[in-house]
Amino acid sequence: MFRLFSSLFRQSLHSGGIALLIVALSLAISATTALKFSNQQIQYAIEQQAGELLAADLVLSSSQPIEPIWLDRARETHLQTSQNYVFSSMAHTGEQFVMVNVKAIDDAFPLRGDLQISPDVKQIQPGQIWLTPRVFDLLKVKIGDRIYIADAEFKVTGEIEHDANQETGLSGFSPTVIIHLQDVAKTNAIQVGSRIDYRLLMSGEPNQLRQFEQQYAQFIQEPLKLRSASDSNSRLMRPIRNLETYMQLANLLTLLLCGIAIALTSQRYVAQNQDHIAMLRCLGASRKQLLGAFVALLAVVALLATLLGSIFGVIFGFALLKLMLTTIPHISLQFSLWAIVLGPLPNAVFTCLIVLAGFVLPSILHLAKVPPIRVLRQSQFDQVAVWIVIASAVISLSLFTLYLTENIGLTLSVIAAIFVLCFVLFAVVWLILTALRKMHFRFEQWVREPAKVSLQMTALALGLSLITVLFLLRSDMFERWQQQLPVGTPNQFVYGLPPFDKAPFEQALAERQWQSTTLYPNIRGRLIAKNGEAFSEDVVRKNNSLKRELNLTQSATFPKDNRIVAGTKDFTATYQVSVEKDTAESLGIQLGDQLGFELPDGDIEAKVVSFRIVEWESFSPNFFFIFSPDTLDENAGSYLGSFYVPPQHNQQMAELINQFPTTVFIDIDGIIEQIKQLVSVIAQIISILAFLVFAAGVLVLLACLNLLMDERKHEVALLRAIGMSQAQLKRYLSIELACIGAGAGVLAIAFAETVSYIVAWKMEIAWTLHWQYWLILPLLMAMICGVIGRYRLQKLWQIAPLLSLRNIG
Repeated sequence: MFRLFSSLFRQSLHSGGIALLIVALSLAISATTALKFSNQQIQYAIEQQAGELLAADLVLSSSQPIEPIWLDRARETHLQTSQNYVFSSMAHTGEQFVMVNVKAIDDAFPLRGDLQISPDVKQIQPGQIWLTPRVFDLLKVKIGDRIYIADAEFKVTGEIEHDANQETGLSGFSPTVIIHLQDVAKTNAIQVGSRIDYRLLMSGEPNQLRQFEQQYAQFIQEPLKLRSASDSNSRLMRPIRNLETYMQLANLLTLLLCGIAIALTSQRYVAQNQDHIAMLRCLGASRKQLLGAFVALLAVVALLATLLGSIFGVIFGFALLKLMLTTIPHISLQFSLWAIVLGPLPNAVFTCLIVLAGFVLPSILHLAKVPPIRVLRQSQFDQVAVWIVIASAVISLSLFTLYLTENIGLTLSVIAAIFVLCFVLFAVVWLILTALRKMHFRFEQWVREPAKVSLQMTALALGLSLITVLFLLRSDMFERWQQQLPVGTPNQFVYGLPPFDKAPFEQALAERQWQSTTLYPNIRGRLIAKNGEAFSEDVVRKNNSLKRELNLTQSATFPKDNRIVAGTKDFTATYQVSVEKDTAESLGIQLGDQLGFELPDGDIEAKVVSFRIVEWESFSPNFFFIFSPDTLDENAGSYLGSFYVPPQHNQQMAELINQFPTTVFIDIDGIIEQIKQLVSVIAQIISILAFLVFAAGVLVLLACLNLLMDERKHEVALLRAIGMSQAQLKRYLSIELACIGAGAGVLAIAFAETVSYIVAWKMEIAWTLHWQYWLILPLLMAMICGVIGRYRLQKLWQIAPLLSLRNIG
């Protein structure tokens, strides 16, 4: 047995097929290990980064004081806690007055993020106050001066350079001051009817947060609200959700590519060793002995690949985490050596076993079982072996990727699209080549076997297209994020602008040459009925939009990032309304329905004439309901809009606030910077993942080209034997291989565009046709195949025809 194994091992090393098999298997294991090891940590780290907008992982808020039992519940779940209040009040020095956003904090604030105060102060003491730069400008004070918040006097001890809690909405409007929680009572600012937000901040590890939500979510009722970073800022969470999908797709495509490379390599290995196996069978080696030797050989391959793949996988995972630690220094990662052993390494072993069982073992088993005389009939064996490998590979890879990606919809969509496209493209190429072969006798020498050439082109295209998919999606996502945050993205919101101040405000912006969106009238109202009937209790319970007042507006045109998906684009009469698509679906609203609204000046009814898709991630005003002109009384509300203030004009914002003292200005510049930083981190992670898939794709191309070259070696030897000159041979092979490469390039981009469209649809990002790739890939593949072919076959056409035939033998 040992001598048989030794003979197989030496022959496998000599043929070279075993080396590529180990490399492909190691890459599959390292990709699985790295992504499994780093995926959870990356998600956890980015959730921490997103949590900086809340200064916590979870926030329990209420317009009424929060009962102490919630603090006990948080501590029972081992969560860190902090309490703060947020309310509006008048700040003054006796001469200067300004309405400010007051944030009262305790010593534990913030639980996430960093509160940067100048000079460097760690905690605020009772009797002290910290101000944003804008408050310093408005009140004309400096460090050490004293100011009043309602009835309480405070000493200014710090300037807020960076606030750990930066949210959009009225609770986050600028200017802001921070005081100690103990000083709230002495201000006497909170009276009956005062608008105040009581908050309990919580942070902890993901399992602790999930435990808290699962145990106590059922007890959270109005006015209590539980929020996470994902609930608070959809602009921030969209890139995070896309990253998670992208990581799953990268893992899926890496496994597919490695599986294809392993399947092709195993087929080449079997083809190269058929004569050797036949000889061993003829010399008396039994099937049982051969199976034992092959199992031992696969065990060695599995051991080497698992060892190498695990080591490089953990190194690659650490590299991803190191990248995050460099870019996001405030995060804390939760992992240990024991977690590595229990997490990625079992997956590495499982990857190795499932890939070997699905892609390699069927061919080996079939080879070992056939009689010696049939092993020599290679054409019959090849056909059977290919179908066995395809069937086992499809089953094992589908089950494995479903288990690993944990995204059934994405996995099934991608795998189904790949197999359907493979079949369709193979059929199309075969039909074209068959037609060309029949058109003229000259084509016959280039297209001798249409089915084989079609299969080669499809295999090359598959490897190249799966590489291309990730790069197409990467550019699509970057373009989408850049479109969301272009230069001049509004960084200030104006809210509560009185109707009589609309014209002076527009003039003030024009004088400063600040870009702005349209100022929309904003009337508060409630949706109370549909087609004359009130909504059922079940619908009201499930839809928050029916439990509160909504911001309603009227306009002849829609915001530029709104898209009409049903109904008319233009309002033609009064008392018409356009509804946001998701809201309409959740409330069962249809085109033509009559909706009843309760407004400050009375109830109205409006007819639904269109549905819109709204880009809530944009930094422009958006509405659930937009009415036709002259439907609402604009004097019954105020105006809202957004505008961009260049960094060098920040001082002028104080003048604008003083000019319109009753208007609320919301500063979202900090949120924009936070999103830009997060997108930058995600972009770097995506680039690394794309190159991991690129490495796997290169293996597929090498495996395809190896099979292509093996076949051409036989042809070169025969053509040299029948008298074809070196020059004719070079030209003939270069044209043939370049045409196969170009055809594969065309198939690859068609393949990639289709799969990227499906994934873009799943990720809800815009998709465009990448016309430049339709030119680049065919030319690139033609050059690669032509150059590699000439290089790999150069030695054969330089030697005598007889020696060439002997080398092939």
